[in-house]
Amino acid sequence: MDGLDRSIGFRVISSGGYIGTVEEVVYGAENSLSALVVRTRRTDRPFVLIGVEEVLDCFEHAGSIILSPSWRSSAVAMLDGERLVA
Repeated sequence: MDGLDRSIGFRVISSGGYIGTVEEVVYGAENSLSALVVRTRRTDRPFVLIGVEEVLDCFEHAGSIILSPSWRSSAVAMLDGERLVA
């Protein structure tokens, strides 16, 4: 999807409203974009890892990403300071 690779700082929203801001993009096999690390407002899970398959649309001109309503079922909570290692 166009713009996801440049989405650091984009607002992330879903049908429930604002979720957070893209903190990092994660690449997987064959250097393809696989997930987004999103900084949330929650103190109990300040970051969530969301697979790109949950992205419905990316509006690069507006700096926003729309997620599917079911994004929570596959999201992974991350603590501050956790890093992904390939």
